[in-house]
Amino acid sequence: MSGISLKNKNFIDGMRLFEEDRKVDPEFVLETLKEAIAKTYQKHIDAPEAMVRVSIEKNEMHVYHQLMVVDDDTETFDETLDILLSEAKKLNPEAKSGDIIEEEVDFNEIGRTSINVAKQMLKQRIKEYEKQRVYDEYKDKEYDLISGIIKTIEDKFILVDIKNTIGILLKSEQIPGEQYKEGQSIRCVIKEVSKNSKGSQVVLSRADAIFVKRLFEKEVPEIAQGLVEIKAIAREAGERTKMAVYSRNDDVDAIGACIGPRGSRVQAVIGEIKGEKVDVFEWNDDIGELVKNALAPADVKACFYASPMTDPELTEEEIAEKEKYYKRPLVVVVDDDKLSVAIGKRGKNAKLAVKLTGRKIDIKTQSEIEELGLDVDQLVAEFKEDQIRIAKEKEQKRFLELQEEAARRKAEFEEELAANDTGFDETTIAEMDKDKMEEIVDIPSESLSEKPETAVVETKEETKEEEKAAEEETVKEEEPVEKPKKQPRKPLTPKPEYKSKFEDFADASKKEETKVETRKRKKKDDEDRRVRAEDLEKKEYDEKFKPVYSDEELEEIEAQEAEEFENSWINDDDIDFDEYEDYYEEN
Repeated sequence: MSGISLKNKNFIDGMRLFEEDRKVDPEFVLETLKEAIAKTYQKHIDAPEAMVRVSIEKNEMHVYHQLMVVDDDTETFDETLDILLSEAKKLNPEAKSGDIIEEEVDFNEIGRTSINVAKQMLKQRIKEYEKQRVYDEYKDKEYDLISGIIKTIEDKFILVDIKNTIGILLKSEQIPGEQYKEGQSIRCVIKEVSKNSKGSQVVLSRADAIFVKRLFEKEVPEIAQGLVEIKAIAREAGERTKMAVYSRNDDVDAIGACIGPRGSRVQAVIGEIKGEKVDVFEWNDDIGELVKNALAPADVKACFYASPMTDPELTEEEIAEKEKYYKRPLVVVVDDDKLSVAIGKRGKNAKLAVKLTGRKIDIKTQSEIEELGLDVDQLVAEFKEDQIRIAKEKEQKRFLELQEEAARRKAEFEEELAANDTGFDETTIAEMDKDKMEEIVDIPSESLSEKPETAVVETKEETKEEEKAAEEETVKEEEPVEKPKKQPRKPLTPKPEYKSKFEDFADASKKEETKVETRKRKKKDDEDRRVRAEDLEKKEYDEKFKPVYSDEELEEIEAQEAEEFENSWINDDDIDFDEYEDYYEEN
């Protein structure tokens, strides 16, 4: 019985569409198709528990209904699940009770309605696959910078085509006053990835402060290398951005690195956010100094903790609660004519400082502080002392965290060592040591002969003789040596006009020979050498270690030696050996 052919052009085009356009694995489509066909047949015979096997063989799909062989006298017989033994033997003579018999199903019996059900089931499974694929791909990329193409512009949102899916840029996540066009390339950050019944949704943003942070990370190499760190950032999209930076290297200026040569780096970021103002200042662990920098361009005269006197709505319980998390509200004092500068247009400057520091900040003028009758100097001194205490507590907490981390790593290392152990327990190792000691004890006493002791004695005697000989040589060296008498100078002989290569060679040999100091060999060394020579004569060598040459190899060696002799300098006709006979006799 033939199955469904998968060589149909429409089927092949559909598989290619799934793979290229919708990024769906063809194997997943085929497995889903098998499952849909199996469920369709179960529904057709009204037997959800029926066993159905769908296979693809040589580009054809076949459906098999699997039945279990049961005895003919069984009382619980179900024709959709079982087959009698007598009927099974007609199909397979070797069948027995408990075997599985497969019957191929004709697709014409299934019907068009059931095929449409399989089609809808396949579509549903593919949609679920796409939802999960998009979610898995972008869930780990939240707050990453991404580029896309604007596809659709609506009043409340913009659809952006990003890789493998469509992202949504809501009106609240757009830069106020920015104009967009369809087909325009745009850069955003992935703010949120969610999954619901309609599919996976990727929410994009250009108004978030993280967007500016990612732009600086892309433009400033020192940030990417870890030399400069953005410690805090706050933004009011379309208005102003404040960013606190910190340098991990004393030789690197954090602010200068972010601004770049002639402001090129910061201007590139400002161009992307359509002229928005960006304030870059240095991070400070002292919250008082950080607040002063964050409120720039306002000039802060003093900074201290808020109290019920400065803020009647602030209670002692709230102060204690904020103190646990180092978030106690602050009061800053400015000149009377600088209050508007500190607050900023529509309160943007003060709002950004609050976002950046994470503290509630109350800005007051000097006249208001005088009306309250507060001693500013004392409050500032108490504030600084408390900052020192907090710094010490943080340092101690950090030290304890490092200790815990070290202990955890040590425990992990010990567990890893235990996992890689040889598997010998203490009892096994003790038995191995015991067996080793028994082997040592079982050594026969005959092997411990007196020969090694004699050798040790002889060695000691030889050492004494060598020491004595060394002392005698030292005494000889200390004795004064008589200077040789001067010999009469030999008459100069005329230098021969011709100087051959052999003469140069003889002169070089002479120089080398004069540098060599000859010493008489000790009597004991001569005896040792004679003993070793006698041993060598007595020693018999195995024939297999002697080189064996063939006749051809011997002839080749003799020819090579004859050629070397002919080319030797000894055969040079230009050398007159008789001319230098007197020279050798004199020397």
